[in-house]
Amino acid sequence: MKSEFDEITEKLGGLPTQLKKMLMRQIVVAGLMFIIIVNIYSVNIAYSLLIGFGSVIGGFLLAFPIAKLNKKGQPASTVLINILKAELVKLLFIIVMLWLAFKFYGDIQPFGLVLGLAISALMSGLAISKLDNK
Repeated sequence: MKSEFDEITEKLGGLPTQLKKMLMRQIVVAGLMFIIIVNIYSVNIAYSLLIGFGSVIGGFLLAFPIAKLNKKGQPASTVLINILKAELVKLLFIIVMLWLAFKFYGDIQPFGLVLGLAISALMSGLAISKLDNK
């Protein structure tokens, strides 16, 4: 029986196992850090942290199907263009999310936002660097 997470990732074109683990770990780390920061600091810093995490995770989920577009039988230049398009979509999504956060959330805390962005981006980079290229 498939979990809801598997069904969602299947709709995205199927994520490799390492990337599924990365997404789940990011969600768990974001939740734990949210709870810890709310108890130690404030809810505004914790929300800012979630905005940072959410921007990177959302950008990844939006860009992955573009990067994965039918690679078999295509020249390397086409694959590279798809990857560059995916990165552009991801960056634009992150920029728009951050702009919306600064525009509509008056109590944003830069420390929490940068912490969420940095941790999420590092976790994404580590997961992608460990992908099995078989």
